[in-house]
Amino acid sequence: MLGYDLRVQTIFRFDYCRVFDPPKEQNLLRFSRLIWYGYDEEGPAVYRKDPRTGEVVRIDFQR
Repeated sequence: MLGYDLRVQTIFRFDYCRVFDPPKEQNLLRFSRLIWYGYDEEGPAVYRKDPRTGEVVRIDFQR
């Protein structure tokens, strides 16, 4: 599992076809750089990075 600064839980199911779409939440738009996506030991997730600040967000999806 990668390190992250912020963790967000969504109500949506993970969809590989939408991984490259920008986040819908206004406060997550700054995390524009995709780092990793897929399934890890905690379930489906996407990691994105804010290129200005270096902060990383983990977005968890429903199984």
